[in-house]
Amino acid sequence: MTQIKGRKPLEYRLRNADRRYLNEIVADRQLIQRVANRARALLALDRGERVFEVVRWIGLSRMGLWHLWQRYQQRGVEAIFDDERSGRPPAFSPSGARPHRAHGLH
Repeated sequence: MTQIKGRKPLEYRLRNADRRYLNEIVADRQLIQRVANRARALLALDRGERVFEVVRWIGLSRMGLWHLWQRYQQRGVEAIFDDERSGRPPAFSPSGARPHRAHGLH
């Protein structure tokens, strides 16, 4: 038997409780797609799927997948959710428009 030389691939292992939680997230059809895709990606790594296959069907870059795994190492399953961001809220409120500018709208 011939052994392949080169780097040994990383072993990605989730904690058992995290694996159960992520499977529940994937089964819940109500969640935002990007959150479910992050959960699918972590579960795929845990199953031993190759990184290039995961990035191909999830749509993340290799670096994006790497960053996701690093966040999982630091934060656990919370890594699949977006961080709070500073700055202006994402919602637009027309009631906050200045009166002189809103007057010209039809």
